[in-house]
Amino acid sequence: MPIQTETSIASQEYQISYAELMDLSPHSALLNFHVRHDQRIEHITARSKQSKACFKGCAYCCFFKVIADAVEIFAMVDYVKENIDPQQLDQIIVSAKYNIEEARNLSHEEQSTINQQCPLLIDNTCVIYPVRSIKCRNFHATDVSTCHASYNNPKDLTILNNNIPEVYIAAMGSGDGFMAALHNHGYDDRTYDHNAAFIEALENTDCKQRYDAGRRAFKTAKYDND
Repeated sequence: MPIQTETSIASQEYQISYAELMDLSPHSALLNFHVRHDQRIEHITARSKQSKACFKGCAYCCFFKVIADAVEIFAMVDYVKENIDPQQLDQIIVSAKYNIEEARNLSHEEQSTINQQCPLLIDNTCVIYPVRSIKCRNFHATDVSTCHASYNNPKDLTILNNNIPEVYIAAMGSGDGFMAALHNHGYDDRTYDHNAAFIEALENTDCKQRYDAGRRAFKTAKYDND
């Protein structure tokens, strides 16, 4: 069976997501998308001649610069409110605010050359794994040594991740299709700094109200093109 192109996968996902968004909130549509997306990736991975080197407890990628879309941030906030105990939530808030301050005066490029632990990584485990971002879902490696090298040398941007090409293509197309459907329904599809957007959404319910009204969700959190 020939490998589907990124464009064809994006088109398929767009049609499904756009139709769902006629009747569902973007938050419900996101959860449905997660199921389709994960199944799509698992199916293609199973057919590949290459294998992922990723395993539970390996968290090198959780120290990279993280960006996420507004709808994903809201899913994470809802998840921690329902599933994380107050002590862990306090730990997450402290960690996120530390990251915000550390990166405050750095450019996006400079932020890509430092290791910053994701605040949602606790004891080497992602505590919001079921609702982790599309970017996190798409990241994989076939050789953990490159992840280790990048972690040890964050300023060396020539170290490239070894991924499974057909999985990468499917993952990117799938995510692009979903985000295009959100965009064409009038929802904010900017990618925001994960730490700052998470804290803003946690502390200010107006963010979600602005998003649902089709406006920019976050007032203070930077997004990828700021």
